[in-house]
Amino acid sequence: MKLIQFASITKKIALASFGLFLLLFLPVHLGINLCLLREDGGEWYRNASHFMGTNYIVKVFEIVLMACVLLHIVVAILLTIENFMARPVRYKVKTKTKTPFMSRYMIWTGGIVACFLVLHFINFYFVKLDIVEGKYSASIEKVDKVFQEKAMKLQSGELKEKDQAALMAQYQAISQIAPEKMDNSKKNMVNLTKEEVETYCGKDFKHAEPDFYTMSQELFAKKSYSFIYILVFLALGFHLYHAINSLAQTFGLSHKKYSPVIEWVSVIYAVVVPIGFAIIPLWIMFAK
Repeated sequence: MKLIQFASITKKIALASFGLFLLLFLPVHLGINLCLLREDGGEWYRNASHFMGTNYIVKVFEIVLMACVLLHIVVAILLTIENFMARPVRYKVKTKTKTPFMSRYMIWTGGIVACFLVLHFINFYFVKLDIVEGKYSASIEKVDKVFQEKAMKLQSGELKEKDQAALMAQYQAISQIAPEKMDNSKKNMVNLTKEEVETYCGKDFKHAEPDFYTMSQELFAKKSYSFIYILVFLALGFHLYHAINSLAQTFGLSHKKYSPVIEWVSVIYAVVVPIGFAIIPLWIMFAK
């Protein structure tokens, strides 16, 4: 419990620092998600997802991001507990407070977002970690390369009889693959279950990737999920507005010269980013 013994200002600086990193990440995430709106069969979105999932610099960034999310939540909870313990006995007579409305409910808006993050991780990130089963895609080029390597072993007599039978079954399956299992470019097999990955690519194929495009489309087509998604980003908008102002105050930027600019930045960011995310399910549900 050593963290609780840190000075309140130390925890506030830590909270602001972790929050700043998350603020910088959100526009990147939004930019990738907006690719879902393109009428290209998911080509741009899948390419962006492939880059984010295979680039080593991004993988390091991803670890830092996960750490910032967890630490931001932990420090926020510690500060809330500290504030509560500072005044464990409530006033008998309620008095008017100058504390801004959004400040008083930061823990609640943050809690709503945190709960949704758990659902978001289950639907997407846990699929990437192979903890939860989802939908997958595979590059035809990589599938063909692995197939050709096995075919050469077949010709040289290196393959066992059961492997020969599996290779022939794979060849027949690929030759009869349904058109909806191919993307527009015909370069990738998409919307595959784990069983279909084994059927079309072979049981030892290691290059299948989560098909986040198909999974996103299916989730946003569900009105219940999209409604929750939009409400969460409404809560996030309130959270972001106060977060940016609070961050500026923590880092000593609260000055009459800068305050109007910070106010405008917080309003624009807190409106544009949540609306950008909310447009996606609305577009998929009603415009497609």
